[in-house]
Amino acid sequence: MTPIKVVLSLVMALALAGCVTTTSSPFAEKKDIDKAVDTYVQIGYRHFENDNLFQAKQALSRAMELDRNNPGAHLGLARVFDVEEDEELAEHHFRKAIRHGGETEARFQYGVFLYNHQRYDDAYDEFGEVTEDNFYARRALSFEFLALSARRLDRTDAAIKAYERAIVLDRLLTNSYVGLAELREQKGDSAEAFDAYRGFISLVRAGRANHSAHTLWLGIRIAHQVGNENLLSSLELQLRNRFPNTEEYRLYREWKQKEGAA
Repeated sequence: MTPIKVVLSLVMALALAGCVTTTSSPFAEKKDIDKAVDTYVQIGYRHFENDNLFQAKQALSRAMELDRNNPGAHLGLARVFDVEEDEELAEHHFRKAIRHGGETEARFQYGVFLYNHQRYDDAYDEFGEVTEDNFYARRALSFEFLALSARRLDRTDAAIKAYERAIVLDRLLTNSYVGLAELREQKGDSAEAFDAYRGFISLVRAGRANHSAHTLWLGIRIAHQVGNENLLSSLELQLRNRFPNTEEYRLYREWKQKEGAA
């Protein structure tokens, strides 16, 4: 299983750290504490991004000493413990982040955690919740991850629908085009598979995506099914020249021999 990798950014740290202090306090001391909490959370996230896990835990723990319900601190600790492979503690802090105001971002990160631990039913539910937030910055990516979870659960139609929503929201999601093309091709929907694959091709031509042996072999099958000889020849040439030692090229050669025999 290929794990999902998502950056826990400082922008999210700032947003989450401030979740519980949206109203201004009349007391200077309270304001100073809030500012200190935000600062410790930011420091913790910086250390996390630089793989300084011990220092990250120190800073985030200091933030929690000042505000034990801070969602940004809980989320940061969840990510640290996840990297350290302490699944129980990671889950504890993910749930705390959600409970104390982390809301959509915490659910998104928790969904990634669940998926990477092969808890696909739970991941599907979390990503489903995330996609309900119309103003979430990574809503499109959440639909893509919802599709990945659906595929693991053999919910093909749900995965197709999620991929389609992801593409509507973000036309640059390479993996959604490829995933949608794969599922459409598997269902025998050649025209729809070709439409999705053309979306991927447009990103390649624009320099926003790159071919792999997998995408070339997928495209060869789809181009053959729809009778697009120009695209077929181009993809075949690229697969032969760029990926001659891959499993995809071996499958292609077997397929080509069968086609020749037919």
